[in-house]
Amino acid sequence: MSQKRKSVNLFYGFLILLTLVNLIQSFATELILDEAYYWYFSKNLDWGYFDHPPMVAFFVKAGTLLFGGELGVRFFASFLFTGTVYFLWRTIDDDLKYKNTALFCVLMASVALFNVYGFFMLPDTPLLFFAALFLWSYKQFLEKENIISILILAVSMAGMMYSKYHAVLLIGFIILSNLKILGKKNFWLAGILALLLYSPHLYWLYENDFNSLRYHLVERANSKYKINYTLDYVAGFFGVMGLAFPLIFKAFFKYEKKTAFDRGLSVVVYGIFVFFLISSFNRRTQAQWPLLVSLPLIIIAFNYALKHEKFKKWLFRFSLATLVLLSFLRIALVEERISPIVYESHGNKEWVAELHQKSEGRPVVFRNSYSEASMYSFYSGVEAMSANGYPFRKNQYDLDSSESNFRHKKVVYLSSQKGADSSFGYTRKFRNLKWKGIFVDDFRPWRKLKVTLQEEEIDPGSNSVSFKLDNPYNEEVAFGELKFYGLTLNRKKAVLDTLKVELENRFLNGRIPAKSSLEIRVDLKDTEKLQQAEFFRITIAENILSMGFQGNIVPVKE
Repeated sequence: MSQKRKSVNLFYGFLILLTLVNLIQSFATELILDEAYYWYFSKNLDWGYFDHPPMVAFFVKAGTLLFGGELGVRFFASFLFTGTVYFLWRTIDDDLKYKNTALFCVLMASVALFNVYGFFMLPDTPLLFFAALFLWSYKQFLEKENIISILILAVSMAGMMYSKYHAVLLIGFIILSNLKILGKKNFWLAGILALLLYSPHLYWLYENDFNSLRYHLVERANSKYKINYTLDYVAGFFGVMGLAFPLIFKAFFKYEKKTAFDRGLSVVVYGIFVFFLISSFNRRTQAQWPLLVSLPLIIIAFNYALKHEKFKKWLFRFSLATLVLLSFLRIALVEERISPIVYESHGNKEWVAELHQKSEGRPVVFRNSYSEASMYSFYSGVEAMSANGYPFRKNQYDLDSSESNFRHKKVVYLSSQKGADSSFGYTRKFRNLKWKGIFVDDFRPWRKLKVTLQEEEIDPGSNSVSFKLDNPYNEEVAFGELKFYGLTLNRKKAVLDTLKVELENRFLNGRIPAKSSLEIRVDLKDTEKLQQAEFFRITIAENILSMGFQGNIVPVKE
């Protein structure tokens, strides 16, 4: 048998083993919080969701149609990851790779965070697959602009964008690295086809008033700068590649980028690093955000190793050491007793069973926790929702109609807030989070009331403001159930303080008719607080719920 044939057999054997190991891990590991949330997405398939495009929900839905439990949620993650590895291998066209297949396999199995997406089903799982497909198809397109490369390029771009919005960075930096490609009509054809494939999501954004984009780009509160945001980001960026990261980045800096494809890989790494470095100046960056750089780094490091024997030996040793460590950590995800920390895949079935017993099987409403609500519903089979407000953020439970399934029902309302009322309590092991619950016999949420300030900007010396109050419900809402507040926000849209708001007497005992709107003018108290504010909004707390996100945000005059 030839060396190449042996190499190919070894590679495909590795892919089969990798898939089987990941399937076993998928079956044996309890869900993590975000996975439960995406499972909630999949219960009602749509062309988009508040936090992400729909690709992750589609794969979760497909898996749960085949299998129950954790395996159903994660089933396609294993195959997507295997596909990612396959297309990375195909992208490397140096024949020396056939003599170094073992190195490639060990390297692929040891890239730290990268391997998480071999069994967790998260938006980055399909993102990595379509990104690997994109890099391979881009290279094919550079070599030969045939109909196959055009179609695969289009599908990969659309697939990435259906997975996560920041896929646009990979596409954008590849174009930036090779501006001549904009002169190729076939590349424009691929782009148009990708846009057509992506159009259902664009239409969904339009139909939903661009809710998701407005939140991420305009309404989302940023944080005051902290040096550890940047330091954590830089450490995570380099550490994501595992123990071999010094060697991998050495290869990146030393590898000679001769071709347009190699230059593209380099620009992607630099571009994504700088983009999220800037992002770290106003918020904490999550470790997976720059994960796309792992693909070009793997390709470059392996290509460099093929020509440098000493480097190759050390890369193999460090990768093997990382693989041993990762194997232990993967077992620890399943077996809490050997884990150095309590992770979010530990103890979920226990707290869900305890809550189910204490809540007497009632539907459960969590204050400000979409992940807890989704996790509870997954393991208990009981309806649950998240009632969101300050200081939390909007999510899918604000966008969909889940609230209507709970109105006027007997529910249990849970809060982790200190000093909250309590009929019973329980503690979730992960982060030692203590929840307190009360029984509510007629739950009356009005989170979808809408407040629109009439002023385009607020005068800091003003003692009153006008707004339109819209009631989208099929029933009237009593003003007696509502409390209005004014919120002052800093330039990063984080809450500074609360202003008292007084309604006119004629509204105090009145009602807002169903499917109607009212023009309301309210008096503001403590208006000196406006002097320090950059933005202002009106918000509503109804019945037992805290302040929501009903009002639009307007600037305060300088």
